[in-house]
Amino acid sequence: MKKIVLLTIALFSVSITFACTSFIISGKATPSGKPMMFKHRDTDELNNRIAHFQGKKYAFMGLVNAPSLDGEVWAGMNEAGLCIMNTASYNLREDMLECQMDREGEFMYHVLGQCATLQEFEAWIDTYPQPWGVEANFGIIDAQGGAAYYEINNHRWIKYDVNEEANGYRVVTNFSFAGRHEDYEGWERYQTASAIMKEAFSREREFSAIDAINLFSRKYRHEVLGVNYYQENAPQYIVDQDYIPRRITSAVICFQGVSEGNDPKYSIMWSALGYPACAVAIPLLMNSSSLPAYMTARNPKAKKGEALHSEMCDASLKIKDAWAFPMHISNGKRYVALQTILVGNESKPSLITCTNDVETMILSDFLPLYQQWVEGNLDDKTFYKWYQQSSKNWMKYYYSAFEPYYQ
Repeated sequence: MKKIVLLTIALFSVSITFACTSFIISGKATPSGKPMMFKHRDTDELNNRIAHFQGKKYAFMGLVNAPSLDGEVWAGMNEAGLCIMNTASYNLREDMLECQMDREGEFMYHVLGQCATLQEFEAWIDTYPQPWGVEANFGIIDAQGGAAYYEINNHRWIKYDVNEEANGYRVVTNFSFAGRHEDYEGWERYQTASAIMKEAFSREREFSAIDAINLFSRKYRHEVLGVNYYQENAPQYIVDQDYIPRRITSAVICFQGVSEGNDPKYSIMWSALGYPACAVAIPLLMNSSSLPAYMTARNPKAKKGEALHSEMCDASLKIKDAWAFPMHISNGKRYVALQTILVGNESKPSLITCTNDVETMILSDFLPLYQQWVEGNLDDKTFYKWYQQSSKNWMKYYYSAFEPYYQ
């Protein structure tokens, strides 16, 4: 009986720890022809950073756990324009093989280093040694107009082409549509994300990465309970249960792809490290020399197993722990300080206001010159030089906006 109880606790712990909320919007459904792919990451490793790698064929960058040195990526983009992410699934496995599981990060690492298109990915997976050690939904977009989800377990994969979706998009959380219905996980967040997307998505207006992060990762909406909190109706605390943003949220990644056939160098991996209400989205480009130092490892020479924290993630987590989840006794970690997040605290501006102020400044810096670059009015050398100089200010913007919470 003791073993059964411990196993039940362990399984429950896993089901609430490894999660994610995601969507893909087809380029065929956007005014610009650019696809978008979004991953809101929930995990037990809250310290995340961005790392750059050289794969067998392609250089790539990706979201990694801070302690990791090499071999795993939890969302990423390569120089060919292929972007990949995943959400854990709990209803797709069909065997009880004694094999190493949870290899999704390793799986994506290899894909980014070797594949440029959906077709290359499909050819690659058919030659990858089985059992694959995964049970997950993988989202992929490429620079040739490809956009799809793949439900993959140890031995088989099923493709859902987002270009064929009637609505132009697909929302996925922590169950696979081809899997067992009774084992659906993340169903509550799926209902909320689907409702948000249905209301917000428009084929007439470009859906920006910041729109996505604000609407999904910074909204305290619960479709099953029928609640949607704003500044006007925010209680002091709410229970942290089945909202899209959660205490275990570690990062948000939003890929802005390129229109079919366009140069993949214009792809952007918008990355917010930490809890979304106090983390800001930084536009990252597939150029190793342009990666802002505060998004990568503080100590790149650390030995294996040592935490390689990014400055941005550390800053966000410090604010989160002190103000978004300030109760550190009993069950306090299960309560979100919603008034602090949406309204403000002790004459301080709301955390969301601080975050939005920083992102407004980043957008005003980045978008005009990015657009000139895309239109051919700035050469690569000039643009990247400007990017490196300007991006240094974005961390300063963060500290300035959140200064009241550091005092």
